Amino acid sequence: MKNTRWCLFLVMGCFLYGQGDALAETMYVTDRLYLSLRTAPDPGGPSVTLLPSDTRVDVLEVQGNWAKVLLEDGKTGWVMKRYLVTDVPKSIIIEQMKRQIDSKDVSMKSLREENASVKAEMEGLKNQIVEQNARIEVTTKENTAKRLKDMIGTGISALLVGLIIGLALGYLARRPKKIRY
Repeated sequence: MKNTRWCLFLVMGCFLYGQGDALAETMYVTDRLYLSLRTAPDPGGPSVTLLPSDTRVDVLEVQGNWAKVLLEDGKTGWVMKRYLVTDVPKSIIIEQMKRQIDSKDVSMKSLREENASVKAEMEGLKNQIVEQNARIEVTTKENTAKRLKDMIGTGISALLVGLIIGLALGYLARRPKKIRY
């Protein structure tokens, strides 16, 4: 029974070790330090470069306390695994948030300017409406007065024409008729 457990444990360990080598996992350098990127998984091995904190690396292989990493510029090398974390560093998150805030500030400024422009345009349109209403009112009063004058003029004309016709007919009715022989 003990041998079966040990065999199962050994098989699982080999499987998990093999899986770690096959998949590249993105990790970041922790804390505020410079981590030596070395040519081999050995603290005495030559250093290729120094990686500052928050440097993004892809882990290609793990050997004990060492991890073989790929940098964004294509360089590969070995670093001590204990200085790598999977969480995105707070400084990167903060920088992303600052860019988002700056973008939102620019959008807000643009929207405020657009809002002010629309308000100014609305004020101009309100003034135009007030002016148009005033012109309509004046025109309506003028048209009403003109119609009243026209009606009075037509009425007086009709009265005069009727009076003239009435007088003419009255004159003709009183006049003696000439007899023609």
